Amino acid sequence: MKRAIKVRNVSKEINGKKILDNINFDIYEGEIVGLVGPNGAGKSTLLKIMSGLYPNDEGLVEYYSIDLKHNYEKAMSLVGTLIESPDLYKNLSGFDNLELFKSMFKDVDEKRIKEIVEIVEMEKHLGKKFKTYSLGMKERLGIAASLINKPKILILDEPTNGLDPIGVKNVMNLLKEMKGTTILISSHLLSEIEQLCDRVIFINSGKIVSIKTLDKSSNKKNVTFEVNDFSKAKLLLYNYCINDNLEVYETDETISKLTEKLVFNNIKVYRIYENDSLKNDFFSMVNND
Repeated sequence: MKRAIKVRNVSKEINGKKILDNINFDIYEGEIVGLVGPNGAGKSTLLKIMSGLYPNDEGLVEYYSIDLKHNYEKAMSLVGTLIESPDLYKNLSGFDNLELFKSMFKDVDEKRIKEIVEIVEMEKHLGKKFKTYSLGMKERLGIAASLINKPKILILDEPTNGLDPIGVKNVMNLLKEMKGTTILISSHLLSEIEQLCDRVIFINSGKIVSIKTLDKSSNKKNVTFEVNDFSKAKLLLYNYCINDNLEVYETDETISKLTEKLVFNNIKVYRIYENDSLKNDFFSMVNND
């Protein structure tokens, strides 16, 4: 697999405070990788360094073996970025904003604007001024602007921030359809990250805590039983529980059999709820800090 992104020993200090401390990871071509951590963990600072907006004190960032610091223009020609809210001109139309972005690149023509507008489904709104757009439309136009140079790599910082559930779903579906594009995305929506990403990088207090591969092929579910007699249920499900709670990781068929076992032994099952495994990892990371 070809390496698209290489980050080595990246550190950053701001006003005497260590914001990033020896960050290391690789991302491979076509992967979608989530960057997850609590507020103040260093996510935005890292993405700003990777977008060339902040200098790093130590370490290197490479895109397809091109060093960002020593060959900035060539490296960034491979990258599209959307850091925080789209920074576009409010009094210009969507089309005029994209025209401005187009003018920054030599090999981008009108045909490309038409292509990306279709990708983000903004054809009907291009003539309207940016300031009249809803949050979802602004995010879509921001993503369109980040795609204008046909980037191999996309770096997105909270692209669904402030969107309603429909807007979130639309943006996530859009990213899923970008086959072959390498994407690094920061988001606080853990359930969406879990559905979208191949791997997740957990960052806390400026350090990478862990990197998790998400298994989307498994037919097992992580569920917890809520019952009237915890101690008795714990004994009955002892060989299946994955922690001190009544939490199991099994197929639907096995979960159904376990439920029958509890009911047969006169235990009332009030609820069986599916757990967000990424959320569990997140809280575990924060609580262990």
